[in-house]
Amino acid sequence: MFLLSNSIVCQVFRSEFQGHNTGSLKANGEDSFQVIAQQLPSTSEKISSNRTRDVPTGDADPNQLLSIRSENVLDTHEFLKYKRKSIVGSDDRIHVKPAKTQIMPFKAVVKVKMSAQAGSCSGILIGPRHVLSAAHCFHDGNRSLTPLRALKIGILQRNERFTLYSVEDVFLPRALYQARRVNPEYDYAVLTLQRPHGRPFLQIVAMSMRNLLRFTTMHFACFPNDKLENTMWYSSCPVGWQPTNTTYRTVIMNKCDAAGGCSGAGVYVVDHRSDNRYVIGVLSSTVNKKPKNVVTRLTSKKVKEICRWIGWLKKSGCRRSTS
Repeated sequence: MFLLSNSIVCQVFRSEFQGHNTGSLKANGEDSFQVIAQQLPSTSEKISSNRTRDVPTGDADPNQLLSIRSENVLDTHEFLKYKRKSIVGSDDRIHVKPAKTQIMPFKAVVKVKMSAQAGSCSGILIGPRHVLSAAHCFHDGNRSLTPLRALKIGILQRNERFTLYSVEDVFLPRALYQARRVNPEYDYAVLTLQRPHGRPFLQIVAMSMRNLLRFTTMHFACFPNDKLENTMWYSSCPVGWQPTNTTYRTVIMNKCDAAGGCSGAGVYVVDHRSDNRYVIGVLSSTVNKKPKNVVTRLTSKKVKEICRWIGWLKKSGCRRSTS
């Protein structure tokens, strides 16, 4: 497994799939990655000096972060070294069977289809017309990567075909335009659909690392490009750690398995007392040559910004008193 081999821990990781058999599908090909962060500015959020978890060393070199957006790029030398997926140890991802995709939380997982050149990402429904995804899927800090008219949100049906929704608007954090490259600190975006999707959606919640560690496990589902097209895959792992490098104050390093096409997946935790699931971050990037992935953690400031974009919807987790 990811960090521990104890069978009890393995059962915790499989909390979304009790009695579900794992399976593997043949890969369609390798995944390409794009460098998305170099010497990046820090944010103003404070870090708690009390560490509640052992932190691996050498975990956040700013020059090593790569996106896990699926890209359709020319087979040039520049991209060859990034054609890989980020699997930690054995591949523990689970295929979400067609019937399961129609049950929450998988019913809220979407595929973000872009232009043929830009590739695809994943996302999560957080409102009646709103999708949370990764900013770097749509913008590189200098320019838009795909025309608005080319963006489509694919919602998977039981027959493993997508119902496509056009995008009316894309909201990106202000900080994105102030940097030369996308920083995983603010690698989040919201897409507004032209019409309601009619599905249930998940709430967004701001959590500190201290509070997140109480949940033990984090989860996400996505549409990786190393698997058969139109198939959803689920991944889980222990809640990660905050980097020792102060450049990144609101990201979560982790050892969940991921691949190209998974950028933008909504990372959530499960409250087993109420059986509710809360989106606490967005899958952003992977660390080059190291078995680690990066999640953009939602903070109070980020949740406020997202709530302004979607209209302060209470069912989405928005509270004007959020501080």
